Amino acid sequence: MRLGFFLYTGIYKDALVGKIPWDQVGQVFLDGFKYDNRVVAAFSLIFLLLQLLRSKSTPNLYALFAISLSLFLQVANITFYSIYGDAFDTNLLDAFNQTFQILWSMAISGEYSIGSKILIWLLCSALCYYLYLKTMRGAHICFQILQDLPLKPSLAVVFLSFSLWTLYGINSRLALTGISLDLHIQPVDNLFLRKITPGAFRNLCLVFRDYRKSRSIRFSDFTSKTLLQASIDYFHLPKDTKLPLDLRQLLKHTSQNPLKPSITHVFYIVSESLSSWHFDPQFDAIGLVSNLKSLRDDKHGFILPLFLENGRRTVKSLDVQITGLFNINDTNFVRMGVKIPPLPTAIGNQMKALGFHNVFYYGGSGIWNRLDSFTKTQGFDKLIFNTPLLEYAKDDPNKGKPYDPKAYPEPIESNWGVHDNILFDYILEKTPVNQKTFSMMMTLSNHPTRNVNLKAFMVPVFQIEDFVKKFPKQVNMPNANFLGHIYWYDQILVNFIKKASVKFPNSLFVITGDHFDRSFEYAKDNIYWTKSVPLILYAPSLTPKEIACIGSHIDIAPTIMELVAPKGHPYVSFGKPLFSNNPTSSLDCNSDSNFALGFEAIASPSQTPGLNFIYQEGRPLFYLAGQKRLKKSPLPADLRRAKNLMEKDKIANGLSWYFLFKGPLLQDIKGN
Repeated sequence: MRLGFFLYTGIYKDALVGKIPWDQVGQVFLDGFKYDNRVVAAFSLIFLLLQLLRSKSTPNLYALFAISLSLFLQVANITFYSIYGDAFDTNLLDAFNQTFQILWSMAISGEYSIGSKILIWLLCSALCYYLYLKTMRGAHICFQILQDLPLKPSLAVVFLSFSLWTLYGINSRLALTGISLDLHIQPVDNLFLRKITPGAFRNLCLVFRDYRKSRSIRFSDFTSKTLLQASIDYFHLPKDTKLPLDLRQLLKHTSQNPLKPSITHVFYIVSESLSSWHFDPQFDAIGLVSNLKSLRDDKHGFILPLFLENGRRTVKSLDVQITGLFNINDTNFVRMGVKIPPLPTAIGNQMKALGFHNVFYYGGSGIWNRLDSFTKTQGFDKLIFNTPLLEYAKDDPNKGKPYDPKAYPEPIESNWGVHDNILFDYILEKTPVNQKTFSMMMTLSNHPTRNVNLKAFMVPVFQIEDFVKKFPKQVNMPNANFLGHIYWYDQILVNFIKKASVKFPNSLFVITGDHFDRSFEYAKDNIYWTKSVPLILYAPSLTPKEIACIGSHIDIAPTIMELVAPKGHPYVSFGKPLFSNNPTSSLDCNSDSNFALGFEAIASPSQTPGLNFIYQEGRPLFYLAGQKRLKKSPLPADLRRAKNLMEKDKIANGLSWYFLFKGPLLQDIKGN
C-alpha cells in the first residue's frame, strides 16, 4: 500500500513535485519496511497465539481483521494527505469535533474520491484475504511434509526462524533492545517521500498516544488560582477586571528602537549542552571557551551574568525558543495531541513580519520531533537537515570539486547527525548576502557519543588530559574527550562568527545553550550550573545597551525584536528585552522587572546589594556573587519574592497551555 501511496499521490497527484528521485524512492521503501516490520511482528505474535487455541475460524477472522485494518489505515492516510498535505497528524483529531452529518457529506461529496477509495479498500481487502487463504493452504502442505521429518530438529528450525524474525521485526535489529527508527534512519530530501516513510500505524499511534497524555491537563494543574485571578496577578491588572481577556493584547510590546533598522542577518545559535559551568574560571587553564569569552567587550559583545534554561531537554528547550510559549510540561508540543497554529509569540512569525527569510538548520533528522512541519508552522520558510548537509560535505557541485577528506576529517557525523563544522560552513556559504535572513540553528556535536576527530582539528587533547588528572576522582571531572569537544566547538563557532561578520557586516549573533550539560556529575550540586546556560550577544555594527541583568530563553525573542524592529513596531511575547539600541538606556539590576522565569526555577536580585539568587521549590535559596556561590541564610524578603516569582512561573506555564490548547481569548469555560 505504500507503493499505492507513492504511485497515486506521489506520481499521479504530483506530490513529488518534479522529477522523480528514484534513488530516494528505494531508500523510502527500505526504511518503510523497517517501520512496517514492527506492526507485522506484533500481528504475527497474536496470530501464533490464536493458532495455539486450535480454532479453525478464529485465526482466519483475525487475519481478515488485520488485513482490512492495515489497508483501511493506508487508504485513510492517502485520503488524509489529499486533504491536509501531510500524513496522519493532529489534524486528524478535528474529525472528532465534527458531526456525523458533516463527515458523511464530505465522504459523498466526491471532492476527495472517498467513495471510490472505500470501494478500492474493500476490493483490496477481499483480494488480500484470498491470497492469505491460498498461502495458508500452501503452509498446510509444508506442515504435512515437515511431519515426515524428525520432530525435534524441525520444530527447532521453525521456532528459531520465527523467533529471529519477530526479534528483528520488533527491535529493528537482532538484539534484545530496540532502536529508535526516527533517529536511526536518514530521512530523504524529498518532502513527500519523507512524510510517507513511517507509515500509517506509526503516525496514528503518535497522534492518539499524545492526545491521551495531554487532554487530561487543566489550568488548575498549574496554579490553585482561578484563570481570572491568575491573569490579574500575572499582568498586574485592576482588581475589577472581568473575562474575557485577549492574551495577544496582554502580551503586546512595542519596539523602542531609536535607530533606523540596519540588521540584515540574524544568527540565532542554540548550542547543544553549552553550559554556564563551561565558563567557570577553573577551566581557563585550558582555554575551554576562551574564544567565546573573547567576544565580550561590553560594546559589541556581551555575556549576560545570569541566564536560566527554559527546558531540561533539547526538544523542550526548542519548544520554548521556537514558539515563545513556556514549557507547560515534559511532553513535546508536537506530541500533545493538539493542532499547533501559527503563534504570534513565535520568533519565526515575528521575523517574517519584518521581511526576513527564515531558515532553520539542524544537522540531524528532519523528522525528529516533527521538526519539518513544526518549524514551517511557526514561520520558517525552509528546514535544512542532515541529508543536504551530507551532500554538501561529500560532493558539493557548487564547489566544482570532489569531497576533500582533509577539509572534513572523518567521521563527519555522529549517531545524532552531521557535525557542527559542516553545518556552519554550509550556512556561511549558502546564506545570501543581499537578502534579509533569519537563521536559527540547533547544533549537536557536543552530545554523546562525541566522536569528532579532535586530533585532526589540533585540539590539545594531551594538555586537557593533564588538566583532568589534577583533580581528585571524587570531583568526577569530565574526561579529555568530553572537554575536548567543548574546546573544539568554541573554536569552530567563533571562527564561523568572525567569518560571517565579514561577509555580513550588519549581522546579529545570539548564542545560547539548549540546556545544562547533564554529563557533568559534579555540577549537579550547584543549582546555578544545573539551571543556567550562557547567553552571548554579539553585533559588530551595533552598540547595544544592557537593560537587564537576569534573563531566560523566553527573553531571547523580544531581545531580537527590540534590536532589529523599527520604533513603534508591535510584537507579542511572554518575555522582556534584555538589550536596547537606546544610548540613554540605563541598567538597574535591582528593579522589580529584573527577574527570570526558567524551567522549574526562578532568578532574581537579592535585597542584599550585589547578590542574586536562584530558587527551586524544595531547595534553599542559592545566592550568587557574580557567578560564585555565597552561602548565607535566606532573607525573609528574598524568600517571599522567590515564592511569588515561582507562582508567576507556574501561571506563565498555565497561560501558555491555555494559549496552545484553547486559543488567545481567556474565557470562563468549563475545564479551565
